[in-house]
Amino acid sequence: MSALNQRGDSEPNPVVIPAAAIDPGQVSRAQAPMPVWVRLTFDDGRPERTQKGFALAWTDQHVQVQVLWEISYYRGARDFWTNADQITRRTIEPQWLRHSEDLEVSERSAPNR
Repeated sequence: MSALNQRGDSEPNPVVIPAAAIDPGQVSRAQAPMPVWVRLTFDDGRPERTQKGFALAWTDQHVQVQVLWEISYYRGARDFWTNADQITRRTIEPQWLRHSEDLEVSERSAPNR
């Protein structure tokens, strides 16, 4: 559960661009979802927050993103359109890469036998 949602209630909806406002002829779709950071804003006075997500499609001005979202008692994927200036690319490093670096450090610090 996110820090925003301590009671188990559904999280508030962020400010989004209605799908009907997007011209389907201008949409480019990703071959595979691209990892992004999305800055979410709310119109109920809650502070904005940045969340991990994936870009599914885009136009010159908007990006369709998918994020994990608290919905009552479970966490589900939700997608919506947002302004392109609310999106930043992010990199996902393979877990084995991080693990191999940890092994190298532990091998170097291991006592000689």
